[in-house]
Amino acid sequence: MKLHISTFQMPDGMYLATCAEIPMCRALRQNKGHAVQDVKQQIRRFLAERQAENRPFEPEPLLEIEMEAPNGA
Repeated sequence: MKLHISTFQMPDGMYLATCAEIPMCRALRQNKGHAVQDVKQQIRRFLAERQAENRPFEPEPLLEIEMEAPNGA
């Protein structure tokens, strides 16, 4: 199973990591690697809980769109 982790650097220098396929799966840390590590741990816990409840997890495919930058950008 492939899941996607995205990272963003916030204006204050903190890093936000998220997993698009799992709702509310995100971490905010001062270090990008730590944020990604935290999200991976959340994913493992989520999948383990689903397995323990005998509820298989099939992520929805991500919708990809292409956007043009606004004029002047």
